[in-house]
Amino acid sequence: MLALLQVGGCLPKTEQAILDQIRALEGSFRFETYFSLSCQNCPDVVPALNLMAVLNPGIEHVAIDGALFQTEVEDRQIMSVPTIFLNGEPFGAGRMGAEEILAKIDTGAANRAAQAINDQAPFEVLVVGGGPAGAAAAVYAARKGIRTGVVAERFGGQLLDTMAIENLISVPHTEGPKLAAALETHVREYEVEIMNAQTASGLEPVAGGFRVTLASGAALTAASVILSTGARWRRMGVPGEEQYFNKGMAFCPHCNGPLFKGKRIAVIGGGNSGVEAAIDLAGIVGHVTLIEFDRALRADAVLQRKLR
Repeated sequence: MLALLQVGGCLPKTEQAILDQIRALEGSFRFETYFSLSCQNCPDVVPALNLMAVLNPGIEHVAIDGALFQTEVEDRQIMSVPTIFLNGEPFGAGRMGAEEILAKIDTGAANRAAQAINDQAPFEVLVVGGGPAGAAAAVYAARKGIRTGVVAERFGGQLLDTMAIENLISVPHTEGPKLAAALETHVREYEVEIMNAQTASGLEPVAGGFRVTLASGAALTAASVILSTGARWRRMGVPGEEQYFNKGMAFCPHCNGPLFKGKRIAVIGGGNSGVEAAIDLAGIVGHVTLIEFDRALRADAVLQRKLR
């Protein structure tokens, strides 16, 4: 339905610079995306590629529901969604927006983005991290009239990989991507410079404040820096973990659960995330084994009762 609206001219709220960059791309690009209807990452990837196909006649996009085409999924050895192919070859996996996709196919995009960042005037406050803490810091600073910037790998952080949120005070239930979008909307109400898809790699004191170096080679200066780098999924540190990531080992039960329909799976971790994953997957897969490092589960009592 979103694709039909886009074809009809109702384009999403996207920065004009990104729309212009899509239109200016030269070459032939045929994208195929394998997705699942329960994936919270896929609703970013699929509409982004649809939009690119609408704006540029050299871009084609086919979206495939992996749960409906199990044989095709097995033949192409797809074990996580979203998985993207470009011209028949693996292109990427996981959450990506138009900005990240363009950075991979437009060879000059990274250099232009780095130059734009280098051209930024010094900030009074620079927030490193775009999760809830980073968003809150940016809002509080901007409301005081302080020149504020946010640099983040992806605005929303780990919220983007979290479906059910039931411990946000005054909000009985919400979903991570929805909350992340609300946070970004709130931050953008103020004069905050958001530099997305950027990874901070260095921090050093300089005259008048600090310099934050980015993996792209760009650098920012600020009188004060707030580090809000948040959390990441916990790794086990066992042999094969990196080798099989997105090839049977995954962090998102909602995204990849439909691909494991009828199969026997294991969930590692008895905290809230692990127990919630086991509960959700039990309705899809053949059998779930929950493995906990400690002597007892650490999940909230309400989740443990639901699990049993």
